[in-house]
Amino acid sequence: MLSHCANPQCRKPFLRLREGKLFLVESEGGAEPDEFSALPFRSVRKPARRVERYWLCDRCAADWTLTQDGKRGIALVALPQRPVNAGLAMEKARRETA
Repeated sequence: MLSHCANPQCRKPFLRLREGKLFLVESEGGAEPDEFSALPFRSVRKPARRVERYWLCDRCAADWTLTQDGKRGIALVALPQRPVNAGLAMEKARRETA
């Protein structure tokens, strides 16, 4: 269950879905065996998957994202920063082409 921001430096408590950014990560294994696990054709079946949930608060989601790394698991990665004047430059380009 989600209880706090996935950024270990933040740890803001998770209170509402409408705040921040929710990540659903599908991974193999770790699922409970089902009633058919003893059948001989089990190896033909697709491996069980489970969904893990992670959340970044509004402040952290503005600067960070989460990625899935096969060796490290879930990793916190900085988002590329837009230049301060990028929005003004885009607006100016739209006006010139219109």
